[in-house]
Amino acid sequence: MATYQELDIDSVVRIGLMYLDGDRFEEVLLDRHGHTDYDFARFTDVKNDLTRLENINPQLGLCAVLWQLHPANRQVAVPVVAGKSLPLEDWTRSAANPELLLAMESGRPQVKKRDGRRLSRYYPVRNSDDEIVGVLELLQGMEGIADL
Repeated sequence: MATYQELDIDSVVRIGLMYLDGDRFEEVLLDRHGHTDYDFARFTDVKNDLTRLENINPQLGLCAVLWQLHPANRQVAVPVVAGKSLPLEDWTRSAANPELLLAMESGRPQVKKRDGRRLSRYYPVRNSDDEIVGVLELLQGMEGIADL
């Protein structure tokens, strides 16, 4: 049996998606029209889940962010909850990159190569009805902020 330090990113995400509650994540934003009114109890629970996921194998230096598409414009992504760091796109709404959109639409994981050794991996997040309610981004190669 592998120790947590031997788990690769795919193993980490399989474990993380088992306890990441898609229903709870879906209900973090109270206003479905893209405003930023949060249910802070759910937000805190989901943020704790992301932090736990990031720490399954600390040697990977992962940062986790949960994204939803803006309800009025599905080409715009909103970072709803982040673990220990904001996404590289910052905390604001931004144009959804093709990999994030494809993960949301296809239900299959995607990879985006970023600058240097950084990679973003996108995984669909489903609710109990098996609907895709968001995308989990795991940003790899963020060793400089791993201790924040």
